[in-house]
Amino acid sequence: MAANSLEKSKESKELKKIELIAIDLDGTLFNSKSEISKRNKDAINRCLENKIKIIITTAKTVNWAKKLIKELNLKDPQIASAGAVIVNPDGDLNYIKKIPINSYKKIINLARKWEVGVAVSCIDSFVYYEKDNPFLKYVWDSGEIPGKTDNLLKNGIANQALLITITITAEHPFNNIVAEELGDELKVRRAGEYFLTAYNKRAGKLGALRNVLKITGVNPASIMAIGDSEGDLGMISLAGIGIAMGNALKKLKDAADFVVSDNDNDGVAEAINKFVFGEI
Repeated sequence: MAANSLEKSKESKELKKIELIAIDLDGTLFNSKSEISKRNKDAINRCLENKIKIIITTAKTVNWAKKLIKELNLKDPQIASAGAVIVNPDGDLNYIKKIPINSYKKIINLARKWEVGVAVSCIDSFVYYEKDNPFLKYVWDSGEIPGKTDNLLKNGIANQALLITITITAEHPFNNIVAEELGDELKVRRAGEYFLTAYNKRAGKLGALRNVLKITGVNPASIMAIGDSEGDLGMISLAGIGIAMGNALKKLKDAADFVVSDNDNDGVAEAINKFVFGEI
């Protein structure tokens, strides 16, 4: 299926009044330079002015959620570390789902054995790593704060780990190894061209978004969700309107109700203008 602007990915359904929009960050709201375009910002501001809640759902750290709350003047809880934590507008944290220590040790030791790159996102907003890896460049380029360590198994890191990112392509055999050995203990998801992520089984954007809906009192039928990767599947399926970006994985496009332009062509603003405000 081609990813043409506003192309439907399944049969049309009745569009409901949108009260909340859940928006992924990297590959969705962010363009390829990790920036939010003026058009996307204007669309978000328009929503906020019309009392429509904006919830950023990102694999980025707590620090990023706090930055976006301030930059976009957000008034509701935001989702960070792939749904492992919710950040309140005042910066306080709740719904914290850390990686179980035993599972954490297993995946770190497995990654060392296979000599793949590893980055560990923690509650303190640092992303810790032991050894340099070519694909880690994409983590640092996105604005994360690197924390170099000689041992990822240190208690100070292991006890606050929220998200593990393995820097490999989708073709690397380690994808299957992790799924086979730790799939019963952790959620394992592809999160872009160079990243495999793992986190608490009770975490994830879907669970965190459901928690936000309880807090805000919004019905799932009244939300629109926009994303590009495997980690966005749950919230896309939950939403009254599920939107896939033009640059999204085929699996996500197949699950979505509509496909919009890619993240370098303001797909988020396109979706908001069309499905919230009824503009072509």
